[in-house]
Amino acid sequence: MSSNSNRKNDQETDSRLPTGEWNGFYLEAHRSGRGWMSMYLEFANGRIQGEGTDYVGPWVATGSYDLDTGLCSWIKQYLGLHRVMYSGKLSEDGIRGDWQIKSSSGRFHIWPRCMNHTNELYLKKDMDLPMNGSFNDSFSDSLSEQLQPELA
Repeated sequence: MSSNSNRKNDQETDSRLPTGEWNGFYLEAHRSGRGWMSMYLEFANGRIQGEGTDYVGPWVATGSYDLDTGLCSWIKQYLGLHRVMYSGKLSEDGIRGDWQIKSSSGRFHIWPRCMNHTNELYLKKDMDLPMNGSFNDSFSDSLSEQLQPELA
């Protein structure tokens, strides 16, 4: 067998961790709004590998996951720049948790791009926000609500 077919056979079979395109965002205290990310992630044999981009620039990611505990952690290394540590918990709507760079930290949420209801929910929330720069005021009052999408 070729190495590509061996690699495909090693892909994670848990439906919560599909290899492929994922969307997501992270929150920063000094910046209003979400830091949107677009990425391609591979999950196999407890390992995470991937690449993506956000407003900072392109990056690569390597890490691990544990299906028994649901814990996922990885390092996002911006090309030629700094690295960010991510630690989160797997759920039916993706991975949620915390990121950290030296003394800065915040929350994040990523999910498979095929979860259209999650994509649409966050897009609607962003479109409903006032355009006068007061995102942080309304956002900080309901941080947990912003990270817990209401699924109708």
